[in-house]
Amino acid sequence: MADILIIDDEDVIRDIISTRVEELDHRAAEAATLAQGLDLLNSQSYDLVFLDVNLPDGNGLDALATIKQQSSPPLVIIITAHGSTEGAKLAITNGAWDYIEKPFYKDKLLLQVRRALDYRQAKQNQEQKLVLSNPGLVGKSPALTSCLEKVAHSAGSEVNVLIHGESGTGKELLARLIHDNSEARQNEYVVVDCASLPETLIESTLFGHKKGAFTSADKASDGLIAMANGGTLFLDEIGELPLSAQKAFLRVLQEKKYRPVGSTAELSSQFRLISATNRNLEEMVAEGRFREDLFHRLKTFLIKVPPLRERNGDIKILAHHYTDKLCGQHGLPAKALLPETLAILEAYHWPGNVRELINVLEQALLTEPALELVYPMSLPNRLRVAYLEKGMEVKTSHPAPSPPKDPNIPLPPFKEYRAQAIEAMEEDYFKKLLTRCDNDVERVADLSGLSKNRVYHYIRKFNLKSG
Repeated sequence: MADILIIDDEDVIRDIISTRVEELDHRAAEAATLAQGLDLLNSQSYDLVFLDVNLPDGNGLDALATIKQQSSPPLVIIITAHGSTEGAKLAITNGAWDYIEKPFYKDKLLLQVRRALDYRQAKQNQEQKLVLSNPGLVGKSPALTSCLEKVAHSAGSEVNVLIHGESGTGKELLARLIHDNSEARQNEYVVVDCASLPETLIESTLFGHKKGAFTSADKASDGLIAMANGGTLFLDEIGELPLSAQKAFLRVLQEKKYRPVGSTAELSSQFRLISATNRNLEEMVAEGRFREDLFHRLKTFLIKVPPLRERNGDIKILAHHYTDKLCGQHGLPAKALLPETLAILEAYHWPGNVRELINVLEQALLTEPALELVYPMSLPNRLRVAYLEKGMEVKTSHPAPSPPKDPNIPLPPFKEYRAQAIEAMEEDYFKKLLTRCDNDVERVADLSGLSKNRVYHYIRKFNLKSG
């Protein structure tokens, strides 16, 4: 029995769908507004959602991204007006499973419910069998999980894979992960950085050459394609490959045969191809800067790597992971990230993605190597300024006392005012640190650099809970 949610502001539409759902022995829940629907989605998991586009409190399409962030996201069928081609197109491009037009035909509605639930069940059964060894990527977000599912699918076949993503998202890690989980994992994994290959030497680097084939060819070379025979050839930054080399490489892909530079003999190499790029290859094809036939050969299986800003909840996990890892690499004592520091990291848009996050953390740790806490002051100014510009100033739960606004009320003496501010800061600090350490006084003492007796002093002073 499946749980199905209907989000539509028309009573009659909700009644029709609910009746049909119950005819199939499934449970139906209803919501008349987007807010009600999202509340229901947050309170329990659903297998399928019927979602209207035009709702009193918002556009249903805008909620698709939020729905897909669920730990076990439901399939979504968008409800569109009759003949609304634009609505149907938006539904598909925004990641909906399908769409249905008003008015509903009973048979079509029942068929869509059955198809959607059959598909979801088949996917869940398949996911149980897809297990990656050594994932290597840190995070638990739905966006990353979905990406890793595609990696697992591609690893189980020999199709050409194109990995697309922004710089710093981990495309090289995913390519290696595919190889390490494939049948070819015992054979060579050959990496070619297309961006660093001199145009005049691309063919000889890939295909090899005979001795004397050109001026600097003082000895023969097998080339990288020969080296990848039986294994995997990874072309990083494939978008940087010149058109002249694209034509030659296309034949290798089609026939798995090539001719070393300066040779008349044809050789063969049975390799699995993985390519990666941060460029828009479709746009390059339209502009005549990338061969269309090669593009279609490369993207037999396309994996889109999510940017860090779309990996909901992963920044905190990554920050803790790399803080520990970098401290170990640099021989530093264990450090903890203050909640204020984490808030700034989580608010930043990370154009350089995970690579930029690692660099920022490394810089912060090495700026104050002796401190056991990472303060916001150690972060680059661009992050702190971006946080302030978003109107998300770092706030403590017990702010320092504000001076009286009424000019007739005298300000307290400076020493008294300062003492109040320090006390508020101390209480906030120990409350957060105790929470972080699960009220373990020993860990609090280690992280704060104080003795256990001193920690107990503050616990008693502010009446805080301890283990």
